[in-house]
Amino acid sequence: MTLWIVLVGAYCAILNITVISVALPDIAAHLGGNGGSLDVDWVATAYLVGVVFALPATGWVADRFGRRTTYLACVAVFGAGAVLCTVAPSMPFLVGGRFVQGAGGGALLPVGMTIVLEAFPASRRGMAMGVWGIGIAGAPAMGPALGGWLVTAFGWRSIFVVFVVLAILASLLALALPKSGYRSLRRFDALGWSLASGIAVLAVFAIRQAPELGARSPVLWAAVAAVTGLSPWLVVRSLRVSDPIIDFRMFRNRIFDLTMVVTAFINVAQYARLNFLAVELQTVRGFDAQHVGLLLAPAALGVAVTGPLGGWLTDRVGSRTPVVWGLVAVVASMWMLANLRADTSSLRIAVILVLQGCGIGLANMPVNVASMNSLPQRYVAQGSAIVNLTGQFAAAAGVAVFGAVLVAQVGSVTGEGVAAHVAQDAYNNLFLIAFWVAVVGLLAATLLPGARRSAAIPPARTAETEAVTEPPAPG
Repeated sequence: MTLWIVLVGAYCAILNITVISVALPDIAAHLGGNGGSLDVDWVATAYLVGVVFALPATGWVADRFGRRTTYLACVAVFGAGAVLCTVAPSMPFLVGGRFVQGAGGGALLPVGMTIVLEAFPASRRGMAMGVWGIGIAGAPAMGPALGGWLVTAFGWRSIFVVFVVLAILASLLALALPKSGYRSLRRFDALGWSLASGIAVLAVFAIRQAPELGARSPVLWAAVAAVTGLSPWLVVRSLRVSDPIIDFRMFRNRIFDLTMVVTAFINVAQYARLNFLAVELQTVRGFDAQHVGLLLAPAALGVAVTGPLGGWLTDRVGSRTPVVWGLVAVVASMWMLANLRADTSSLRIAVILVLQGCGIGLANMPVNVASMNSLPQRYVAQGSAIVNLTGQFAAAAGVAVFGAVLVAQVGSVTGEGVAAHVAQDAYNNLFLIAFWVAVVGLLAATLLPGARRSAAIPPARTAETEAVTEPPAPG
């Protein structure tokens, strides 16, 4: 029951990332004149900024106030942001609402993952995370389909109305969550959080705005300099203080480091499809938003089929086997996307997307299980936040690089104003890069723990979980 309750909130947070993509043209048409210097792209960027702003403190909040209380607070913040977006009279107001949404929604994922991990012994975490993965990996695939239908039938504001309703539902369900899990009364590292969130926000800003600002922009280089200069200070300080907001000692764990690498490459490859295939289909083939959304939906079917299978395999043979075979499917499907033609049938595209969905479903959650099982109990909440932060940065960086590749070839991300075959070649080059990214991820995945190494981990983690007792509340 705990798993399914938490999955509702997690599904909302992930769905929110891609559901908005097909609504951006309508939002620009309605609010573009009231945005001043804010471009509609900030509707997506503001959410990501909110996510990375909140994530560094998520581990401390969850350990200090408890998993259920933190989860409820995250759902409330996410819902409040959705309300602000629903009534937004201008672009700046909408961007502000999206930031609030991101602050709540981004923290929902690591807190939800922590609740799931602590609800199951280490020997059963694979299956639990496989079911969890249906929502985590399936929601991005469903986003364009749902968004396209809502925008076409009811307008862009209806998207946020749906999220308000889902937030209320998630809050009511969350009241049934148990008050359990690891607790710690360590002090809040305010300076560490300021550094971590500041670095994260500046990094996202630099990544997302680099194509618009240009390579010679002093603003861009100031952000890069700040990130470069502050990051070593954050790491060194973390190793010296007793209660850092992010304990970088967890990176001394080789398996955890390896899972972060694989997670990054999976997210770069996945978000290449999620962000650019929809644009390609509209530009090259002239499909409308609803048609594109329906065509992209089959990827969710593949995720739903293989997500629990990947978890089941992880519990029995370790994470390496499902991740490797999942990435083989991703690599094959990326090669096919890199060789599309303007006359490729919709049926063939749908089959390719089912294959990629199967690969993502098989690979995604086993990586997370391997990363969390490799960490001692005291690092689980922080580790969950780091996993999500790594995925967000990788996705943002990949999207920025892919966007720059398209701009260099056809002058814009949408490829408007160029011949269909020229635009098709540009998108094919983009997916060819994503193919090689997936290949590198596949090679890294071959180093993940196999059956023998994985079998040695659950007994130690189970003993830690059974030894945990909640300290009394202060005061």
